[in-house]
Order: sequence, then C-alpha cells, then structure tokens
Amino acid sequence: MMPTTHEMVPVASGVLQFQTVLDTIAILVGIVAIYSLLRLNKSLGGKLSSAIRFFNLGMAANVVAIIWSTFYGHMYIVAGATLDIHHLLMSVGMIFFVISTRKLSGLVAN
Repeated sequence: MMPTTHEMVPVASGVLQFQTVLDTIAILVGIVAIYSLLRLNKSLGGKLSSAIRFFNLGMAANVVAIIWSTFYGHMYIVAGATLDIHHLLMSVGMIFFVISTRKLSGLVAN
C-alpha cells in the first residue's frame, strides 16, 4: 500500500539537513533571479520581453517545485490518484524554458 502524503512529509523534509540548506539557497537564488528579470523586463520591449517572460515563468515553476518538495514531498494523493507535483512543476518549467529558447532563437535568426 502506498503511504499517504502526510506520512511521506517527514521523510521528504527530514532526509538530510544538507538537502534543506541547498533547497533554501536554490529558492533564494531563484527568487532573486525572478525579481531581477522582472526589473530588467520593464526596460525592454517587443520579442525579447516576451522571451524573458517565458523564461521567468520557467524559473517560477522550478522555484515552486523546490518549495513544494521541501515542505510536502514529491507525491500528492488526489481522489485516489498519486501525482508527483514536483515532477509536474519541473516539466511545466521545462516547457516554458523551451518556449523562451524558441523565441530567443527567432530573434537571432532574423
């Protein structure tokens, strides 16, 4: 039988203090990067601004994934279905990074 989300939380957050320190650093760096890109994007416009917005969405999805897994673990059970929220958020972040890259490559090619 699969353990519930609440049973997995102590395992996810208490495995290594080292991991928690790295996660905290990654969250702080991610938040600073998002803030910096938001400020930079105010002075830009056009297609470059669009590419940076998608990159920022990818960063935000990754930061939320780290926050989620730090506090709740990876798995979440909804109506009997087990979802790996961390994996889903990282996948969404990857999609945003790919869209951002496509938009940036369009600028270079033109």
